[in-house]
Amino acid sequence: MPVIGCDNGELAPFKELMLRTCGLAFGKERERTLANGLLKRMDAVDVTSFQAYHGRLIADQEEFHRLVEFLTVNETYFFREPDYLRLMADRMAPEIMGRRKGPVRILSAGCSTGEEPYSAAIMLRERYGGDCEQLFSIAGVDIDAGVIGTARRGVYGKYSFRGLEPRLQERYFEPCGPAEYRIRDSVKHLVEFDTANLLGTPYPPVMQSPDIILYRNVSIYFPDQVQRTIFNRLSESLNEDGYLIVGATETIHHDVGILTLVERDSLFVFHKRPSGVIEEPRKTTGRVPADFGRPKPIFARPSVPKSESARSEAASIPRKRITDPAGQPANAGRDAGSLFDEAFELARTDRGNDALLLLETLIEKNSAGIKCHSLKACILLNTSRYPEARAICEGILARDPLCLEGYLVLGTIALHDGDGDEAFRRFREAIYLDATCWPAHFHLAGIAFYRGDGKRARSGYEAALRVLENETLRKSGRCFFPLSFKAEQFIAICRHKLSLLKERG
Repeated sequence: MPVIGCDNGELAPFKELMLRTCGLAFGKERERTLANGLLKRMDAVDVTSFQAYHGRLIADQEEFHRLVEFLTVNETYFFREPDYLRLMADRMAPEIMGRRKGPVRILSAGCSTGEEPYSAAIMLRERYGGDCEQLFSIAGVDIDAGVIGTARRGVYGKYSFRGLEPRLQERYFEPCGPAEYRIRDSVKHLVEFDTANLLGTPYPPVMQSPDIILYRNVSIYFPDQVQRTIFNRLSESLNEDGYLIVGATETIHHDVGILTLVERDSLFVFHKRPSGVIEEPRKTTGRVPADFGRPKPIFARPSVPKSESARSEAASIPRKRITDPAGQPANAGRDAGSLFDEAFELARTDRGNDALLLLETLIEKNSAGIKCHSLKACILLNTSRYPEARAICEGILARDPLCLEGYLVLGTIALHDGDGDEAFRRFREAIYLDATCWPAHFHLAGIAFYRGDGKRARSGYEAALRVLENETLRKSGRCFFPLSFKAEQFIAICRHKLSLLKERG
């Protein structure tokens, strides 16, 4: 029997129920969605009274889930925001594998129809090949049992592939019907799915102790307090030294002191410090969180061998010199300036290993200048070869105390080591050389912020913001460090920190 419309008073109990049980908020702009969902489900189960249907939802868990399925929007596709997936595969996973044995546990929280966890599996299989099954454990959860069923089937229409390269679609999917494709078992077997309410407790086993949590473009459906509650519960489940990744537009909203906001490859993510406790700024000492604000002003993303043995082997084998068809060095006869320019461009376009080859050619020819050595130090820093990068920069500054990059690299390494005093000294030296050096201002402000020095933090963020907002000034600097970064993200962080400082008074 059809049901005649509803008013705000009739919607109120359902709003409260949805918010209390699964965190879904239905403000004025979403009331029509809620009303349509209620009317559709009431008609389906032949209930004409809102009061009676509310009682049924409380008593009938299956009907409750069917209503949730109708109300939740599941907008997703393969390789959405791919930079974060590359960051996970190229930086975070190797870092975690280097710390301990056992598979790296990856959780997609709010995975919808499965495109996100399958995208992670594809990215990792591209990097690690058949070793993925031993190296990684991937899980996807969602409150909607219907979308979890779709994820388990692994069959998708063309709309899901709008962000995926055709070669990857061909490699990892097979046609199974008109405009439909089924994910191949080589990827499907890597991912486990389950239903879960992110606001409920306890979390199911697949959500326990992840090393990396993908929680992207999910919290937009929740009001502020629910967002904070879910973020806190996910943080508690996260392994120490683990990472939590939210969507690019959600980052600032979650920077509330539960986890430490850090930068990796010009992207901002949340890191769970080993202590598991975020200190109040006024209690911090000369040391800063080991990963706080660690900049990624580097130019090359390291290539990752497919297995532990391959990584060891790759590290021990010297690289071959590039030659032309006649067997002569490919760069013979070229001047040092053009070789450096090419190395610089290779580094800028994520080909750091090739850039290092050219830099070694310059060094062997004894034609390497200070900029050549500082570029090499930057690339070494990107591949976590900190002692080598430090040694190069200390040598640079012994020869040329005016090399801005040398101070910035050493400050970066000090931040990585958690040595706030040394980082502070190096970044201050950088500002003495160039008052418009925004990376130095930014990280000095971060150190001051965590030490509770509001005045210095405010001054530093304001100085960095002025340079970042002045594109002409930023591009005219003497320093090529950092070369690759997203100015809008740093601008957003500066503004957010300044707003926090204003609230503190």
